[in-house]
Amino acid sequence: MRNHWRLAALIATAMWPGLVRAENLAKDIKKAVELSTLDQPGTKPFHLKAVLSPSFARDKDSGRSGEIEIWWASPTRWKRELRSPEFHQIEIVDGQRDWQENEGTYFPQWLQQTAVELINPIPRLEQVLKPIAGADVQHLGRMTHLSWTTPSGTAEVKTVLRTNIAFDPTKGSLLYAFGLGWGGDFSDYTSFRGRMVPQTVKIGSPELTAKVVTLEGLPEMPPEFFGTTGKAGDEQPLRTEVIDEPTLRNNLEPTTPVSWPPLQDGTLEGNATTEMVVDRQGKIREMTRVISENSAINEAARQAFAAMQFRPFVINGVPVQVLSQVVLHFKTTRPVGSEVFDGPRTYFERGRHASFPAAGNGTPYILHAEFDTRGAAGSVEKGRYEDTWLSDTQWRREVWFEKSHFVRSRNGDKAYLLEEGPETALLRLVLRLAEPIPAVDNLFESDWRIKRDTVDGVRTVRVLAGYESPEGKLDPEMARGFWFDDSGVLVKTFFKDIETRRLEFAEFAGVKLAHRIDVLKGGKLAMRIRVTEVSPAGSLPGKTFDVHGHDWKRAFTDEVR
Repeated sequence: MRNHWRLAALIATAMWPGLVRAENLAKDIKKAVELSTLDQPGTKPFHLKAVLSPSFARDKDSGRSGEIEIWWASPTRWKRELRSPEFHQIEIVDGQRDWQENEGTYFPQWLQQTAVELINPIPRLEQVLKPIAGADVQHLGRMTHLSWTTPSGTAEVKTVLRTNIAFDPTKGSLLYAFGLGWGGDFSDYTSFRGRMVPQTVKIGSPELTAKVVTLEGLPEMPPEFFGTTGKAGDEQPLRTEVIDEPTLRNNLEPTTPVSWPPLQDGTLEGNATTEMVVDRQGKIREMTRVISENSAINEAARQAFAAMQFRPFVINGVPVQVLSQVVLHFKTTRPVGSEVFDGPRTYFERGRHASFPAAGNGTPYILHAEFDTRGAAGSVEKGRYEDTWLSDTQWRREVWFEKSHFVRSRNGDKAYLLEEGPETALLRLVLRLAEPIPAVDNLFESDWRIKRDTVDGVRTVRVLAGYESPEGKLDPEMARGFWFDDSGVLVKTFFKDIETRRLEFAEFAGVKLAHRIDVLKGGKLAMRIRVTEVSPAGSLPGKTFDVHGHDWKRAFTDEVR
């Protein structure tokens, strides 16, 4: 799930204390959310229509498509029509009366959530912001990100609920926000009658994109348009209540104990968590991706969650749908006679010291490389890469391609980043391809799975995070993998559908340095990087590593340098 993957990455990034700032930032968040909230007193009447479709082609059969149309006169007088392949609802609020006409017995949570997020990005805002004093705060350019947790779970198995909010303090606009049963990504803001309204909202897993196609003032409507008198609606309107896990488990039917599979690597004991929606008959209808402390048990946990059955939930005599977070505790063993692997941290650190001179025995060096790839005009052009390293606190990495230039540098406590030209995204990629192993200071070991594999006949250990199909196909959006030979040398990587093969190794300063890196996109060669020279570095003046006016702080990246 793209949103959960990104949240895990954000939670894993380098953090610094932000407790004092968080309370002050709550005012800015409140202002940003209220500026984008349409269904509040003071908003002038509006008419909104949005179309929904899966964000990715792979999810075209998910059923997450449809239309949402809202006619809003005031907080107590509005009409809404929702359509999806399996559900259609017309709802009218007229004063104290809430009238519904539904086609379908289950109101999909993803459809409900999208309808709310389009006009109210953070429902129950005051309640959501109450624990913000304990938030972690991060800044990156024009983005400020806050995350915090609140206790959850049961007396036997304790866990937390996570809340994440990011906004642009320069524009005062919300970028994304997520909590239990609400949240999304917000972009393409437009000014509308004193509000700033996102025209693109992305939600859920499989992710859907809602595009606002109509946003206008509400014309004069006939009185009967919002009227409900005399209309034969449903006797029991459909609604979903967010409940805590103990309340959910009160209605859980007896279940068979989970038989956890033996685990080849990773932790043997921990928690697995998901969010689920239960319909009015007590049947699970939606479930988010399982998150656990060892992803190797995720499928077993998913099956255990899916097998749960509940008695119907009744509130004030009316059956309701419910949404809750649920946690299972797992405990298992290693397979008998199986090879025992080290943790991913060990393979990453071993591979770094075996494959890259910057992590080797401390010998200062200067490395020159060239790369060939297609430029803006479509022809294959040549770029340059240079890496000067004296120590962990004095180094400079620099890339040139056509009219673009990119520098990352450090001199003592000062770090720098310089971007020039239209191809800086490509140049950033070159730096990552040259040194792809992630830093271990923000590593979540439970994200990674380890197994034996072969690469071009070479016996390797594969360290992989993200989705892999039963046939072994890696998800181009989510999967990330590293292959190390028995000496610890990195020979292959995979990330964002980009595969690299590291070839033509030669020893330098105690490491086996790849002098050729083939970069494949969709199985086809997209770039080739060649080391043309690597040699010991003599003494260099400190100004070599200064890039004045381009100070930089590490955040939201797992690159070591």
